[in-house]
Amino acid sequence: MSNIFSQQRALFLAISIFSAIVFWLVMSQVGHLVEGTSMYAVFRVFGGDGVGFLKVLAYASFIFGWLELRDKQRAIHREEAGFAFNLLPQQEQLVLNAEDVQNIKLEAIALERKGFNYLIPSLIKKTATQFRNENDVSETMQALESNLQASKDAREGELETVRYIIQSIPMLGFIGTIIELTSSLRYIAEKDGLRLTREAMSSAFDATLVALALTILLTYFYHQYIGSMDVFFARVRAYLMDNLIARIYTR
Repeated sequence: MSNIFSQQRALFLAISIFSAIVFWLVMSQVGHLVEGTSMYAVFRVFGGDGVGFLKVLAYASFIFGWLELRDKQRAIHREEAGFAFNLLPQQEQLVLNAEDVQNIKLEAIALERKGFNYLIPSLIKKTATQFRNENDVSETMQALESNLQASKDAREGELETVRYIIQSIPMLGFIGTIIELTSSLRYIAEKDGLRLTREAMSSAFDATLVALALTILLTYFYHQYIGSMDVFFARVRAYLMDNLIARIYTR
């Protein structure tokens, strides 16, 4: 899943590049149509000439990161279906002995054999196995915490590409601005060079403005996913602690 050359990521990359080019072309063409009006500045910022290839690259990076986050958000929603199997008892004052724990484990294994590969049945199976091996509630609770943290760390590790994109987009904008500022100096020696240079320098910061806007949006989606992931793992922990660990009775 984390393989950068996976088919899914190849599809995301193709969609990102195509969408970025189309968006830049549309903004550029509309900008030419409304040139001279108050709306021209908006379309010039997001389309325009000059460092258009860097803007396209920034758009493609943003779309790719957003697609990655959307896919992971959907994966969290799919995992929430694991609660619906009701593998753990939720009646008040009910306690579980070793045999009950083993039966719950067998139900979790049966679900996995049917193709229902969710995090909750997997954690229940591992936790029940730990209790069978150690017959100690404290050791079982520690094993649950370790497995939960390992699963969460694995999901956070899959976000490295998105984090890299968030850091790289502003750099693309800065590079675009430097290129435009350097190019604007060629107007100095020309007639009316001061005005032309001022106009070129004014548009030089468009790339940085675009990059910062994209970074703000992508950072919002990133933290939205992080929040959903934290809530999900907190729910999983509470579900297993309250309905499995806290109910185990040993003599």
